[in-house]
Amino acid sequence: MVFLPALPSAGRTSGTTQHPSSPKAEHVHVHVERGDTFVGVLGKYGVDVAEAHVWAEAAAAAFNLRHMRPGRGLSLRFEAVSRRLVEIRYEIDGRSLLLVERTAAGPVGRREALPYVTEIRGVGGEIRQGLWQDVMKAGAPSEVAAQLVDILGWDIDFSRLQPGDEFRVLYENMWIVGAKEGVAGKVVGAYVVSRGTEVTAVLFEDDDGRGGYYRPDGQAVGRTFLRYPLEFSRISSTFTHRRFHPVLRRYRPHLGIDFAAPRGTAVRATADGRVTTAGWLSGLGRTVRIDHRDGLRSTYGHLNGIASSVKRGRSVKRGQVIGYVGSTGLATGPHLHYAMQRKGAYVNPLSLRGMSATPVSADRRRDFMRVRDTVTVQLARLDLSTTTPVVESMRGPSE
Repeated sequence: MVFLPALPSAGRTSGTTQHPSSPKAEHVHVHVERGDTFVGVLGKYGVDVAEAHVWAEAAAAAFNLRHMRPGRGLSLRFEAVSRRLVEIRYEIDGRSLLLVERTAAGPVGRREALPYVTEIRGVGGEIRQGLWQDVMKAGAPSEVAAQLVDILGWDIDFSRLQPGDEFRVLYENMWIVGAKEGVAGKVVGAYVVSRGTEVTAVLFEDDDGRGGYYRPDGQAVGRTFLRYPLEFSRISSTFTHRRFHPVLRRYRPHLGIDFAAPRGTAVRATADGRVTTAGWLSGLGRTVRIDHRDGLRSTYGHLNGIASSVKRGRSVKRGQVIGYVGSTGLATGPHLHYAMQRKGAYVNPLSLRGMSATPVSADRRRDFMRVRDTVTVQLARLDLSTTTPVVESMRGPSE
């Protein structure tokens, strides 16, 4: 693992979001963007509106969370099993921190003089066992691997990585002075080569914390949709017009993808949209359906439970937790049935194309090139032959 110098930014290149679908993750670090609200951010991670208001009221004695600023860090800590929110930390400024903790009497907030420190860490290596195992062996948390899948999932088939394939990644590690460990932030640069295909992604954000991942030529990486709605162990059934149904014992179309995953694994909306179904739906059991733009509709079936913030008629954001893997309805074991329709006709959700995000605008290109040059140089100098940490430099407390 290498600790690298701070990267240049058009605004502030800062960290965010551990992958919300990681069943082992207890911490989430969100980089506040313009238009974000405290209640809205908590809703994205399955906290209902009423509980979010309780936490906001507890914080108000020290800081009014309605005044969150773009570019600031908001950290959430959940109990791993119950997913109950137990702590909130918000970066008020470079000298003070809002801390709200759950107590027996309810959440209690206070202000502390503990600044954040942001490190840029770099790891790389060859694929020997699998992406998650090899990223962790190189010294990064599994959430970094989860982000890689989201960022490059449309360009690299991570389920087909083979020994000898290579990865390099730069990511932010958010520390609070005095804490025992940091929280993984956003990936700021990534390079993966698989079966001869090379893909480089560079994070580029504006002053409001908005942006995305781009190739070195400024074209957007990925699509407006996430390719995968969860972290899964394998694809147990593919999209086909003729499959032998394990429960009904007869052949019938299977117009979706089945992802095998442990019961309780979080399921995410793959794009922004409006919920049209949030309840029991015949053989699909507990199901969420979401209408998206351009006549697209996604379906998430056999859920063990639906997130309390997800109701019919409500809007959801890409990456928002909408439910949890189960085996309700006609299912032989825990898995997610994920289907996609375009103007009423079912299509293979893993084959969707033509949804590329917007490239870097002409007026931001010079700033992007400055960030790109630094990121690609630092990616190239990562040593793949060792996992021994080497400290080169560290970014100081946030302003």
